[in-house]
Amino acid sequence: MTIIMTNDRVKPEFSLKRERVERLLAMLDVKRAAGGLNTDETKAHEVATLRLFGAGAAPKKFARLDAQQVDGVVRDQYRFNGAAQTGRLSSKSAQIQNLTRDVLGEDGAAEAALVDAIADGCSYAELAAASPVDVPVARKLALLVRPAIIATAAKAFVWSDWSAVEARIPPWLAASGGAEKVLDIFRANDRDPTRPDIYTLAAADILHKHPSAVTKAERNVGKVATLALAFGGSVGALQRMALAYRIHLDHAEARRIVDAWRSANSWASEFWGAHRNGESFGLWGAAMSAWEVPGRLTTGGRIAFVYREDYLGGALFMGLPSGRLLTYPRPRWQEVDILGKDGQPTGEKRHELSFLRAHGRAKLWHGTLAENATQAVAADILRQTVTRIETNPALAFMPIRMTTHDEIVCEVDAARAGEAKGLLRREMLTLPDWAAGLPLQSEESTCAWYTKSKAALSGGKP
Repeated sequence: MTIIMTNDRVKPEFSLKRERVERLLAMLDVKRAAGGLNTDETKAHEVATLRLFGAGAAPKKFARLDAQQVDGVVRDQYRFNGAAQTGRLSSKSAQIQNLTRDVLGEDGAAEAALVDAIADGCSYAELAAASPVDVPVARKLALLVRPAIIATAAKAFVWSDWSAVEARIPPWLAASGGAEKVLDIFRANDRDPTRPDIYTLAAADILHKHPSAVTKAERNVGKVATLALAFGGSVGALQRMALAYRIHLDHAEARRIVDAWRSANSWASEFWGAHRNGESFGLWGAAMSAWEVPGRLTTGGRIAFVYREDYLGGALFMGLPSGRLLTYPRPRWQEVDILGKDGQPTGEKRHELSFLRAHGRAKLWHGTLAENATQAVAADILRQTVTRIETNPALAFMPIRMTTHDEIVCEVDAARAGEAKGLLRREMLTLPDWAAGLPLQSEESTCAWYTKSKAALSGGKP
């Protein structure tokens, strides 16, 4: 490793930080798919994989699940309103809401055999030798935490996940002509799944291709762009999310994608808004206008704002369509240091708006408002759906065991799993009165264990 000296400090020219290792793996995966790796590159891929997953938290998750179980039932895994800014549930202990979505083998075909092997007490060596052999043991364990959660004997899990809900909510909140066209794409695909979905169309816009010519890999580029850029993110946000899908984007390509997505989705920048030089619109304009005149109600799309001087030393409130309020205490502008890639101050400053949080202050900008509003609306829909299911005596046979962000998991007698799937779908697609016009779609699954494996879901154990 080359060492360079800067201001009497020793810095490595290269590092093995997680983000850099992920980027290296993404680059090598692209090359392997395109034509294969040479011997040195294969070794580099193996080393990077071991570095990324060798110090994983999976073994601790198993220990925490065991420590938190009572008579085989895992308890005390959630904090109500744990995400204090939006009101979403958060996880603790084994972090049930932060389990990897990847699966073992093609479509998860290796999952069931390894679950059985571990249950039978296999050794470390046997786990390492089990297919797929090119996956490190720590990575295998990480991929097996989810299927380690199993239903009671003679019962099954039935769960439902809202499809692309965080891509649907922003244009609905924007309530503009351009945003309505985006919602129409969702509605058309919901009615006829053979129609191109929002991610395919986003990829087509970015790549200047007909939607029918967009490949699965290219669709992922559209998905990453849609999810990463909807809240005002730019090149950095796009590159970080791309790594989660093992997609490597250099700065120039990421910049091109950002510009192409924003050009095709002008409704988004109108929704984020601005408040400068006599122009004021969107979320940012409404928030700043409310702050300037305490007590005045302002709106940006379906979101409202008001500033109260007499609450918490001054607080900006965001009013959600459900009527719930998000609070931003003591907003103020301040000079903050601009940090370099090494996390150290560069000597330059920028003017930044922030608000008071439990531990210091947090940046407040139009992206914060858009993301908070979206996640809070999703949380409101989830809570009302959970309440409706749990308070309906006719649904008492399908108690909710878990919620994972936008997913609800019930446990039922295996013989009634099909009936429960239909009822759960009905409840998932029942809109609260305040959410009229928001297109929702859901996907239901059932299995004896909690899994993302297509192989298990299409032919898993009863």
